[in-house]
Amino acid sequence: MTTIVLEGTLRAGQTAAPTVLLPFEVPAGTGRVDVRYHYDDGHILDLGLLDPRIGPFPSAEGFRGWSGSAREQVFVALDAATPGYLAGELPPGTWQVVLGLAQLGEAPCSYRVEVELGGPRPAPPAPPPGAQVRVPGPRWFRGDLHSHTHHSDARGSLADLLAAARARGLDFLSVTDHNTTSHHLPLLAASSPELVLLPGEEVTTYRGHANVWGVDGWVDFRIGGDRDVGTLVDHVHARGGLFAVNHPRAAPGCIGCDWDYPVPEGVDVFEAWNGPWAYRNWEALERYDALLRRGLRPTLVGGSDRHQPGWPDRDPELLWVGTPTTWFQLPELSEAALLQGLRSGQAFVSDGPAGPRLELEVARASMGSATPAPAGTPLPVRARVTGAAGSLLRYVAAEGPVREVPVDGDAFEDAWAWEAQGPFLRAEVLAVGDEAAVREGFTALEARGKLPPWITLEEILAHPRRRALSNPVYLVAG
Repeated sequence: MTTIVLEGTLRAGQTAAPTVLLPFEVPAGTGRVDVRYHYDDGHILDLGLLDPRIGPFPSAEGFRGWSGSAREQVFVALDAATPGYLAGELPPGTWQVVLGLAQLGEAPCSYRVEVELGGPRPAPPAPPPGAQVRVPGPRWFRGDLHSHTHHSDARGSLADLLAAARARGLDFLSVTDHNTTSHHLPLLAASSPELVLLPGEEVTTYRGHANVWGVDGWVDFRIGGDRDVGTLVDHVHARGGLFAVNHPRAAPGCIGCDWDYPVPEGVDVFEAWNGPWAYRNWEALERYDALLRRGLRPTLVGGSDRHQPGWPDRDPELLWVGTPTTWFQLPELSEAALLQGLRSGQAFVSDGPAGPRLELEVARASMGSATPAPAGTPLPVRARVTGAAGSLLRYVAAEGPVREVPVDGDAFEDAWAWEAQGPFLRAEVLAVGDEAAVREGFTALEARGKLPPWITLEEILAHPRRRALSNPVYLVAG
């Protein structure tokens, strides 16, 4: 057993880079690498590990794990690894401990990292490939596109999260642990016709978070500045994947939770609804409309961002996986079909698995698609709302709301003619007369210590609660 000690002091502003790399040498024949670290109180340093295969940003190789500040000790070996870290061959050469500078206080921050190198271990047999699960369609399928397990910073295991998703009746679930892919193999092995699972990664930086789906392997999170975001989007596309901007709203005290980068032209998906509506999701929706006015066409989705605490889940239902729920119209339910649904935008979001269904057509073009809009020619618009009697149906275009209609039944249709004034039309269902329910939900979250300090009841009441959001229909002048 060999022990390597890496020590130093960090000061705020001493480097513009978001991470500090601490190199150490791993000799041939090493079978296990253990890392433990400690740093002064009053600061937050994240932890990760890279092997010699790492290349310049964006690299597709060399990642061995990331745990943020959730763990003080981690390991990788041939046959096992800490959740969030990848088992496998330990190539000899220069490895690097990654210290993420999440938060440095005014005082200097001293750190100590101890690396232990263990002897050889037998190589494990290769795991069998996971079978592709397919559920026949076509129909609407409901699920959650954003969730976390103990492979990053949640306490609950993958089994806990899947139990919660099944209890809510979801058809699909994407697990998007922070900056790691260690959950991908167990996720694919657990996928079933009762709950189809979509592997993802939440690329997590100190200026914004982004979900990535459809990429085989790790996606580099070492974004150094605004230009790197566009570079990473191109890199994800070259590997066949999709890039989503997550929870772009003010969240004071939550490191990197708002999106502080420019939104790149190539963004595929936009998470306009994250967790309970009261968590300032109106800000994310306003930013989404601004992108549509620019001519961008990202698919609107929602995600609970549930960091599963365990099972049974004793938190208020407002915080459970599936709040909100994203619905896709698919020919079948499979990993490939979900990726295509994310691309096509034939989708809507509701406030839960039993929430209202909302469908929109403009000149027979469905959500996510485009239709010609000749100048001066009214276009036929039709919306169908199911399960939202007593709510309000609102249509939103580039100039803002253009029509509001009371929903007077559980199976409601609205048809009208609209002379287009911009590049899109979308629809939303708003709750009406629910102030008592909003106050009750606010009190329940506050009593359990689950209410972020940056949210006030007055602010929530000033922004009507959405029960469903459609994707837009796009208009092409002609």
